[in-house]
Amino acid sequence: MYNEIASSYPATFFYNLAKLQGSLSKNLIKITSDNVNASPSTISNIRLPIGALINMDATALYFKVDILGTNVTIPARYASTFIKRMSLSINNTSVAIINDYNLLYNIYADCTNKDYTKGVGGEFLDNSIIWTEAVGASDQTAITGASALLASTTKQTSMQFCINNWIGVLGSASTRIWNTASMGEIVLSVEWAPNFEVLGGTAESSSTTYTAADTYSVSDIYLQTEALSFSDDMYYNSVMDKDLKIGFNDYVVTRFAQVQKKNSINVSTYISAGSIDHVLGTAVLPQSVPKPMVAYGSLGTGAGEANVANRFKYLSDPVTYDSNASSTSSENIYGDGFYSTLAMQRCLQHLETSQFSINNKALNYSPLNKYEVFQNNLNALGYEGVDASANGMHSGVVSLLHFYKYYGFCMQSLELIDKDQFYISGLSSAGSSCAINWVATFSGASNTLAVVPVIVAKLSKVLHVGKGREISIE
Repeated sequence: MYNEIASSYPATFFYNLAKLQGSLSKNLIKITSDNVNASPSTISNIRLPIGALINMDATALYFKVDILGTNVTIPARYASTFIKRMSLSINNTSVAIINDYNLLYNIYADCTNKDYTKGVGGEFLDNSIIWTEAVGASDQTAITGASALLASTTKQTSMQFCINNWIGVLGSASTRIWNTASMGEIVLSVEWAPNFEVLGGTAESSSTTYTAADTYSVSDIYLQTEALSFSDDMYYNSVMDKDLKIGFNDYVVTRFAQVQKKNSINVSTYISAGSIDHVLGTAVLPQSVPKPMVAYGSLGTGAGEANVANRFKYLSDPVTYDSNASSTSSENIYGDGFYSTLAMQRCLQHLETSQFSINNKALNYSPLNKYEVFQNNLNALGYEGVDASANGMHSGVVSLLHFYKYYGFCMQSLELIDKDQFYISGLSSAGSSCAINWVATFSGASNTLAVVPVIVAKLSKVLHVGKGREISIE
């Protein structure tokens, strides 16, 4: 009601009401995967029903995991670490394919620090403690916990996981309610991650050798979401035979041959896209089999709680629980409060400078030092430097040194950032490829650590849904 109140007043004075015409029906539905059992490197397909309104904000993927093999391992942080590759097709048209999905998710999720209490339902934001309770009896039963890295930890079975937060088209689509009657069949495909990317060893023994046989199996795979319908035809008539446009984010990941840090990172990739929002450079450690979990205590004897640290114990005194707890001091070079696998570690330790160039034109006045890189990362993430809230990075980032050793990345924004709406404003290279070059230098003439450079390009795209379920991507 604006007629009686002058427009010069703020909106808090207006008497605004909105009422849905007709009635709404909303149901929670379960969509079973075409194969309810899976293993590493296999693919599961989930087909959304045609003729429904699907709420993407309510979409959650459930699955159970059994740990297999001779040696005891535990999963890394985040249920999404189990996904190596995620793709989505609509009406037999490929809309998005994200390789190294688990690595991407870890990079971005470690920058948001979602409160772990919201992940106790299977999102697995904290993997450092295993909680159990006794069988129900005539009275209440106790809940007990033990640090997950203990040598006494056994292979876990029927571990329930839930992925309810997505990157890519599922999590960023500008329209959150999808009309599958207009779109046609939507197929979500998930390739399960190799064992070494998602499993880390406990403190059985610092000399334990893990193999390809130390793996996992997946069961009871299904998608849960909300399906809506209206009794009134207004919505259906308004979208019928229209060219519907949905903006979304996509990601291109390029891995390069490993290099030694003393020789610097100097890599280039080529991208053709309508909007490149930002580019990101990082480096991972080459792996092929599971290794001990990157956390304090994974290299110790693990005989008791005094030898390991869970997340809360580590944060209570990160000075005491620094690096690791091996009796061989030379082995205590990684661990701390990361609580993930070596394959998920983004190791830019000893970074000196970083510079991005596009088509041989440097994007900054000079190579940035590690302090300037961190500030530039905050800018690219949405000017987080001016955020005075409790939101932050993963709790294991207790110093700038820890950030670069375990979580390191260099991000360069190419867009006009608008957090309130989907806004396409990135660098356009449509019709021709642009050459993206990243150069990073490291200190130490003897720094021969081998790393695998990675460049990530975040893109904005537009999904067109036309008459007759014609699907195209712009």
